[in-house]
Amino acid sequence: MKDLKCGLRDCKYNKGYSCVAKKIGVDQHTDCTSYAPSEQKRKAIFESAEDFAPANYSVDTSIDCTAKCLFNKDNKCIANGITIMMGEEDNKAMCMSFIKD
Repeated sequence: MKDLKCGLRDCKYNKGYSCVAKKIGVDQHTDCTSYAPSEQKRKAIFESAEDFAPANYSVDTSIDCTAKCLFNKDNKCIANGITIMMGEEDNKAMCMSFIKD
């Protein structure tokens, strides 16, 4: 998948607001199970230069998904891209590209 946007600046896989993880998991509640906070990023007062660098998309990223979503085919996400943001209710990383099947 080419277009992996991430609004979680403190995640260790977030580079320039793009996800660079090789594998992503999305559970049945659309939570991103691959979210891993970086203590170094959390402690930083300012965003680092790498957060503004052009994104380096990982075209071989695999997304496992168990949500009942239009893009879920055999527990793999087939969307052209997804966006991960912080959920409003429980402060979890969530897939915002979810479309109920």
